[in-house]
Amino acid sequence: MLTNRPVIVPDNMVIEIICQARDGEAFLTIDGQLGERLMRQDRIVCRSSEHSVHLIRPPKMFFFDVLREKLKWGER
Repeated sequence: MLTNRPVIVPDNMVIEIICQARDGEAFLTIDGQLGERLMRQDRIVCRSSEHSVHLIRPPKMFFFDVLREKLKWGER
């Protein structure tokens, strides 16, 4: 079953991922956009942006409630 496993790191940390798969066997998909084929030794670098964004959350709609409903957690 697909589940969400968030990782929390300090905002000054840089995360670097190096693709070890054979050419074209791995894809990078960010925020549900079309995937980008990765080649061996491609590097993905994640760091905090100097820009910020303000998000709007509908009232009474919480992240884990949405996950619970969509992933059917707790159902038999």
